[in-house]
Amino acid sequence: MTKETEIVKLLRQYMTAFPSNTLADGAWAIYARALSSLSLDEINAAMLKLLRTSKFFPSVAEIFDAAKSIREFAREDVLPTAAEAWQEAINLVRKYGIYKPWEYSCPEVEHAIKCFGREELCMIEQNAVNVARSQFMRMYQEICKRREEVRENTAVLAAIPSAKAKLAGGKIVQLAEAKRA
Repeated sequence: MTKETEIVKLLRQYMTAFPSNTLADGAWAIYARALSSLSLDEINAAMLKLLRTSKFFPSVAEIFDAAKSIREFAREDVLPTAAEAWQEAINLVRKYGIYKPWEYSCPEVEHAIKCFGREELCMIEQNAVNVARSQFMRMYQEICKRREEVRENTAVLAAIPSAKAKLAGGKIVQLAEAKRA
C-alpha cells in the first residue's frame, strides 16, 4: 500500500464525521499528494484537532496549519508573538544596554532587533515608544512571515524534485540546500 493510498484511507475515515460534506474521487488523490510530506501520525493529529474546531471537512491548508501548530507545540518551538518579541527587546535593552552582548530567544527576534537597530532601541525616547513598538512588531511579523514562506517553498520543492532544476535555472535548488546546511 502506497503512502498516498494510506492517506486517502485515513482521510475517508474522518469524512464520516462531516456527513454533509463530499469530495469527488479526484479530490482524494489531490489531498493525498498535497499531504504526502506529512506523516500519517501528523495528519491524524491534525484531523483530531480539526474535528474540535471545524464544521466542514478541512482544506489541505487547514490540515497543514493544524499539523504545524501541533508539531511546534510538541517541540516547544513556538515563536514568540510580536508583542512578546517587543517585550524581549525592551528587556534586553534594560538588562544589557548598548555595550554588552545580547542573548536572543530565537533567530527571528534577533533579526528584528538587528533590522530595527540595537542602538535605536536603546535610545528610544519616552514619547516615541508607541511608534517604535508598532514599527518593531511589523518588522518582526514580516520576518516570521518570510520564515514560514521559505519553509513552505522548501517543502513544496522537496515534494516535486523535477521542478527544482527547471525553476530559475537551479538557483532555487541552491537556496534550499543552503538553508538546510
